Amino acid sequence: MSGTRNRGRGELEAEVLAILRTHAEPAGAADIQSAFTEPTPAYTTILTALDRMIEKGEVTRHAESPRKVRFAARLSAAENASDSMHRALKSTDDRRAALLQFAGDLDADDVDMLRSALGKKRRAT
Repeated sequence: MSGTRNRGRGELEAEVLAILRTHAEPAGAADIQSAFTEPTPAYTTILTALDRMIEKGEVTRHAESPRKVRFAARLSAAENASDSMHRALKSTDDRRAALLQFAGDLDADDVDMLRSALGKKRRAT
């Protein structure tokens, strides 16, 4: 089925990142490919996605030799979420409104966890 798109835009890169985040060490393209469920993307498709993700700063390249290259996610899922939130706050003219909107959408467990974390931060400073 050459030329047929099996995933939506960004889904391949998201899946590659999810796979990389499950590996404790950098992984090769073949390792990444074998971790996919059907439909499995072509090896060259994975390499292309990895190259694009390197350009975006989402993935790091580890060349052990010219023929042995491994890849790793630059940030963990939690670090990536935190980075996204920081970028969103920097891009708004009304930081307070954005924070209040975000906090208003949290469930009670998340609010309690944040209160606890903020209390610990205050005590540490």
